[in-house]
Amino acid sequence: MLFETILFATDFSETSARAMDYVRRLKDAGCREVVLLHVIDQREAHVLLAEPAGFAAAEGEYEAELLGMMRKNAEAKLDEVRRWLEDAGLSVKAHLIDGIPATEIVRVADAEHTSLIVVGSHGRSNITQFLLGSVSENVIRHANQPVLVVRRIEGGQ
Repeated sequence: MLFETILFATDFSETSARAMDYVRRLKDAGCREVVLLHVIDQREAHVLLAEPAGFAAAEGEYEAELLGMMRKNAEAKLDEVRRWLEDAGLSVKAHLIDGIPATEIVRVADAEHTSLIVVGSHGRSNITQFLLGSVSENVIRHANQPVLVVRRIEGGQ
């Protein structure tokens, strides 16, 4: 089968939810296994804790607390997505990783020998995307597999 094992990278946005619908439909095209991935981007914690002038609002303990909350929230959401995909009859291997999203998506896709990567086109806020870059664009540039980018709905997120 052409797309037997695919990597679905989610940031839990509305666009990722649309992409998840495509992942479920790929079962009809022979997909059997989904490598489900969420990357906690530690750079986002730095952006959230930065004051308008760019000075760090808090050191260590606040950042560690924020990252802990981000991880706990991501674990719950990842489990929900995993169950939803399994209910569709797909085998799911879930990964929650700290790092730079595009880099980790490409790395995990290669390590898991996937034949397709599925991502949403936009998930973050415009300011975060401006500061950190577009994940989907970077994945397209560096991936060794085809990449299915699911666009956001105009007027939506």
